[in-house]
Amino acid sequence: MTNPSVREVLNQVRDEFGPRFVAARVEAENEARRLLDARAGRMTREEFVELGSAFNRHEVQGVVKLNRFSPAFTGYSILRATERIDELNDAMRVLWGPSEPDALTLVGSVLQNRSELHGAGSSLLTMMMYLRDPERFGILINATMRGLRVATAVDKPYSARSGEGYARFNDELLAWRRTWEVAPQEHDAILTALLRASREDGGETAPDPVVDPPGPLGTSPTAAPTTSADVARACHLPVETVDDWVGALMEGRLRQAFFHGPPGTGKTWVARHLAAHLASSPEHVRLVQFHPAFSYEDFVEGLRPEVDPGSGGLTYTVRPGLFRALCAEAAASPDERFVLVVDEMNRADLAAVFGELLLLLEYRGQTARLPYSQEPFGVPENLLLLGTMNTADRSLALVDFALRRRFHAFGLRPDREVLSHWLKAHDDPSDLPLRVFDLIAERVGADPAAPGHSYWMNSDDAATLERTWTFQVHPYLAELWFDRPNRLEELDREVGLLLGEGS
Repeated sequence: MTNPSVREVLNQVRDEFGPRFVAARVEAENEARRLLDARAGRMTREEFVELGSAFNRHEVQGVVKLNRFSPAFTGYSILRATERIDELNDAMRVLWGPSEPDALTLVGSVLQNRSELHGAGSSLLTMMMYLRDPERFGILINATMRGLRVATAVDKPYSARSGEGYARFNDELLAWRRTWEVAPQEHDAILTALLRASREDGGETAPDPVVDPPGPLGTSPTAAPTTSADVARACHLPVETVDDWVGALMEGRLRQAFFHGPPGTGKTWVARHLAAHLASSPEHVRLVQFHPAFSYEDFVEGLRPEVDPGSGGLTYTVRPGLFRALCAEAAASPDERFVLVVDEMNRADLAAVFGELLLLLEYRGQTARLPYSQEPFGVPENLLLLGTMNTADRSLALVDFALRRRFHAFGLRPDREVLSHWLKAHDDPSDLPLRVFDLIAERVGADPAAPGHSYWMNSDDAATLERTWTFQVHPYLAELWFDRPNRLEELDREVGLLLGEGS
């Protein structure tokens, strides 16, 4: 990235956050230091959460927010680390103790072998080093490491796996900050913006798209969203809504949710962008679409026939399904986070597909013996599951309540504001899509199966909108109003007149 581009992004970020960009973060960091001075080494779980909340606090144009980093940074990470709170307090005595060399030695040791400190990962450890001396230490999170690589145009990625890797990151971060006169409190936001700008420009350092199984599964996010604001921007939603979803998944007991709503409300689009944000890497996202023939054997495990090369006869082998395979991958990398997106979740017989997972999803850490392999199996904490359910599909009424209560339910409704925001973002001067949406919404009324806004998020051209009505929305309403054909005929005439006026 060229120097003028860096300066442009830097100025944009400072304008976005406002005059108290640095000052508000300094105040929040000092509050965290006061808590550590008073309680380091003997903190309760509630005090660790308070520490994380203080560090995560900042201001945007004078409005206090608790999302300097992803809520998972100081929510899920701290809750997981405090599962062994005595062990964590022992580490805090060193990390906040008088000897900086001892603190760095501990950081390097845990980075190299994460099992030494349960759940700490790299962010919590390096947050403590940053609080010790923000002029010399940074925080190891993916967005800042990738952003610094963009800013410095280096070939070698930064590593969060050793003390030497952390030292290199700190040295090059300090050199970059000095070059551009960037305060410690603003470097993370600026580096994140540089990373985002490089992706939009097609930069080579952008990670690969979300990896899906083969097949016509729709459009993936072109790059993993680094913040909840990225998700909100891509989905044209309030960032507070996205923060609430992330908080429910990362800080509560349930690590699974489904998006429900009528067709055209963007359920799959939102789920995939949220998954890309929650996962620690784009490669850790999987997507599958359920259908009536999908079974427990496909999802968890089952017997599969194989031809014996010697006799030519059939033998049967236990094969793991996609969910069990992903659980094994997640369990092998406890410091990473994985997300499975299940599209059209209620199209399958869920009670049959999930089996004992109904228990294991709710009680992470417990195990059950699987019927085919007879092996113990549990769902790891670092695997999240997001589903989508179509409320216009009558099979939703058949979803087992035992399953429903084990999932957060995130509702998406037809939303005029989302469509309006999309039109503004695409510089579409016409309000014709909004007028068509309003007309249909008024005629359909409060029906929970009302068609959503995303049908009209394609163009403001009257011809394109007419094709959308004729080939997508009209057939859908014909099925919905099969017993009210006169009502559809009247709406068809009204839509035709409106589109004729706008053509």
